[in-house]
Amino acid sequence: MAVVQVLELEMPPAAPAPPRFVQDLTVELLAGDVRLPSFPDIVVRLQRVLDDPATSPAQIAYIIGADAALAARILRLANSAFMNPSGKVVTDLNFAITRLGHQLVRCTAVAFALQQMKFGGRSSELRPKLQAIWRVGMLVAAIAYIVARESRAARPEEAMLTGLMHNIGRLYITVNSTGGGGEGERTEIPTEVMDEWHPRMAASILKQWKFPAPIVTAVGNQTTMERAPGIAIGLSNVLIAAIALVPSVFKRALVDEIATTVPAFQDLGLTADDCRRILTASAQPIRALQAALQG
Repeated sequence: MAVVQVLELEMPPAAPAPPRFVQDLTVELLAGDVRLPSFPDIVVRLQRVLDDPATSPAQIAYIIGADAALAARILRLANSAFMNPSGKVVTDLNFAITRLGHQLVRCTAVAFALQQMKFGGRSSELRPKLQAIWRVGMLVAAIAYIVARESRAARPEEAMLTGLMHNIGRLYITVNSTGGGGEGERTEIPTEVMDEWHPRMAASILKQWKFPAPIVTAVGNQTTMERAPGIAIGLSNVLIAAIALVPSVFKRALVDEIATTVPAFQDLGLTADDCRRILTASAQPIRALQAALQG
């Protein structure tokens, strides 16, 4: 497999070895095996089709159209305030897929799958955790959309997509820590291990799912509190800023400290007052995104 992937996921020399479970997941990712157990069959088939950039909207629509609930979710997002500011109703599935693009269709399918997945006896324990991960993704996505629009450092739609998928590594680790689809003994992952490894795994997953390089880079850089290196500096800063602002959604008093201590805000030219305005402006997009993706 590509040497680049090995370089992305290998441990820093000074870092302690991760648990064996995380090492095993890393080997699987390097081999190109992205396992999200218990995904509905239609979502698995859709993932395969979306892996081919030559796939037409009509081919994608044929698969999506086999499940009325997933088709309705796609149409709902295509008609959301994010994707359809004109308000002209979209009823054609082919047109909706063209408007959203392959990657946002994939994100919608992932959101749909989370509500459909079965985890055996661990459903009551695992499903709320996965839903919480996805809710954070939607929150970061909405904030990133507004940050990108305010700062003009990245395209708002690209920033939203990056926010939606930024914690797919957390989801991947959480699902696979059950021993496969929720069966067997659960492996508890220490918080510090999850925080260190989930961006690397997310970047590898998104690369294998053929997401654009700037999104892969930004997701991999998401925990970089220094100035973001490499390509996609603007998008990386937008994502870092959006993640940093999440606690302020619930406690506005944190804004001043966050805006002055995270370099991304300075690079984006955003003050604490700008951040307060962004949080206020994000409220409606957050509700719109939740309505579109959660059904």
